[in-house]
Amino acid sequence: MKTPLLLLIAISPLLRAQDTAAPNMQHISTASAWLSSAEPAKRKAAISTFRTMPAAAMVHYKTALDAARKANVERLKQLDSGKNPLTEHDDYARQLTDERKRVMTLLLTDYEKDERKIQMLREEIEALTTLYTKREKIAQSDHSRLVTTLQSAIDAICEITREQEKLNPQQDTRELSEAELREQVIKDNTSAERLTQCLTSLNKSKEEIVLLADAEKHNSQQGNWCNGSMKSFATVLNYERAIMGLPPLRIEEKLSAAAAGHSSDMASGGFFAHESPVPNKKMPQDRAQLANFAGNVRGENIFMGSTVAQEAYDAWFGSDGHRFIMFGDGPNCCGIGISGIHWTLMTGKN
Repeated sequence: MKTPLLLLIAISPLLRAQDTAAPNMQHISTASAWLSSAEPAKRKAAISTFRTMPAAAMVHYKTALDAARKANVERLKQLDSGKNPLTEHDDYARQLTDERKRVMTLLLTDYEKDERKIQMLREEIEALTTLYTKREKIAQSDHSRLVTTLQSAIDAICEITREQEKLNPQQDTRELSEAELREQVIKDNTSAERLTQCLTSLNKSKEEIVLLADAEKHNSQQGNWCNGSMKSFATVLNYERAIMGLPPLRIEEKLSAAAAGHSSDMASGGFFAHESPVPNKKMPQDRAQLANFAGNVRGENIFMGSTVAQEAYDAWFGSDGHRFIMFGDGPNCCGIGISGIHWTLMTGKN
């Protein structure tokens, strides 16, 4: 039982000698430089090096940590200074958000088919399209290097903070989780907070682009029941919905069967109305149920006069009630039915 005690007595002078040994200034200089590096591997090596140094080196470690924090704060400032894709995108995105609200109010106003007002709406959409295209172009570009630099600087400050806590047990960040610490670091740094908000805005734009692309892919891959005119109409409608910040509509087979049936009935029956004289098909919801559409019908547009998708769209855009249906915020799918020059659009939620 005495052996461990004897060993401890024999080793303890060595430990005391290590604690009081003079630090190697060459190692300190190299580790300090690496601690301020943007490369995680170098920071990790620097931290490991300082942890093996004698107690006398800790004052140098504290200085190196302070310098490393300042270096990463400066990286964030440099990233935030002047014009960069994140802030440029954010400027366009903010303008687009404001303009969408204003133009949506105009789109949902009843102009009683006044041609001058409809032309004004088209011009508003064109101006919005220009802004949308600029935002879209930036969002689709590769910003991985810039984002990596941003995230790396924030990661470094969090890492440095954890090391500073070990030298200062009273530091108020000790009780924070990793997620809470990161949030605090961002909140305490104006550049980090602004750039992070810009990154969130960029990711939101990317999500909108992916959502539209997914809907376009879905619509393009439908079977023989979905012809080119139906797909063309959906493309036109969904693009302008995207410009307005609305989710795209996916062409739904059963709802399209209901719409096609109504177009066919109008063409063969010689009537043009939402209320059908055909038994069991009186109203849009009746027709949707008969076609086994399980969702809810949100609206129905009918048009007669052309086989061209763009002409059907333009006619509905120029008619207040029909335009309200095309730019409704509730639907997520649509049924499109064409019979000669007769068109039916049904919007729904499934």
